[in-house]
Amino acid sequence: MIRSIVRLGAVRRGRAVGALVMTVALLMATAQAVAAAVPSNDLVSAPTKLALGVAVDYNSADATISASDPTSCSGSHGDFPGPYYASVWFSYTAKGAGQLSLSAPTTQGDANDFLAISFVYQKTASGMTLIDCTAYGNDATWPASPGATYLIMEAGLDSAVTEAPELSDRGGHGTIAITRSANEAHYSYVDRFTYDDCGFTVNGQQTGTGTFHLRPGHQGDATPYLFDNYEWHIVSTNPANGKWFREDGQGQYRDLHITNVEGTVYTFVSQETGRPYTLTDMDGNKVFFDRGRLLTTFQVDTKGDDNLDNDEFIEGSFQLLADNGSHPFWHFEGEWCDVITPLIG
Repeated sequence: MIRSIVRLGAVRRGRAVGALVMTVALLMATAQAVAAAVPSNDLVSAPTKLALGVAVDYNSADATISASDPTSCSGSHGDFPGPYYASVWFSYTAKGAGQLSLSAPTTQGDANDFLAISFVYQKTASGMTLIDCTAYGNDATWPASPGATYLIMEAGLDSAVTEAPELSDRGGHGTIAITRSANEAHYSYVDRFTYDDCGFTVNGQQTGTGTFHLRPGHQGDATPYLFDNYEWHIVSTNPANGKWFREDGQGQYRDLHITNVEGTVYTFVSQETGRPYTLTDMDGNKVFFDRGRLLTTFQVDTKGDDNLDNDEFIEGSFQLLADNGSHPFWHFEGEWCDVITPLIG
């Protein structure tokens, strides 16, 4: 979606009228080129139509923001305030009932990656009704109504929100697709645990939900591409004094590239976007707050099939390729007890 921004250079004054005329002509031509570069789906009134199951690549580098575009988001993934940048619009008309899923990755290892936000609306006789808005994993799922038309806006996030200026305040390259959720598995779980490694008892309760999806491998290869849109929460309490802290995670994991090394050993390049880890004390202070995008690579012996249960991780193969944003807990190498003892000990 980015980064073909046309910049007007400084024009030096000419001594002759002819030079001035030429300068004006050049500026007009440049302005026309800028106008021509605006994508055809820059406005909500002219969205790009999507077909079910057909992925569309787009570039919003030269898109604009309209006065009627949304300026704030409080959706299923949390609050993501504006301003937003370089919005483009898409539409899909449902032919039947069922669960629809929006996939809209904008961090795929492309040179023009950016951090985006998605808005999903249902078109009505009087305008639009918001269904959801999502970022840091800007996918969405919703029940479709036969014959209903859905409008989707993709736009860039502000660097004040992402704290990743290199991926913010602009548009860029992305891919968008609408699919049915028949091949997705929705999961949820509840767990309880206790430990006393830090010299006091800690009782924890964890809940989690998510959507799990396996996409078939390329060119007949059995190795599937994994997608996981997850959310989890843990509350840990010291029963001796009632003090507690909480941990939360929300994000998306996605396999981007899978390459066969030899035999049944494959190299994976994957990304995790969102807010994968937050640790908050009982006063609401964030001790750790990870957010942004992690690009990693590792190798797995898949045993030649699509069963993830028998995959064997190759020791020493894991590498961090890029850290866009801030991930203090991911890089944390200290002692867990040193973190929680001041909080609940």
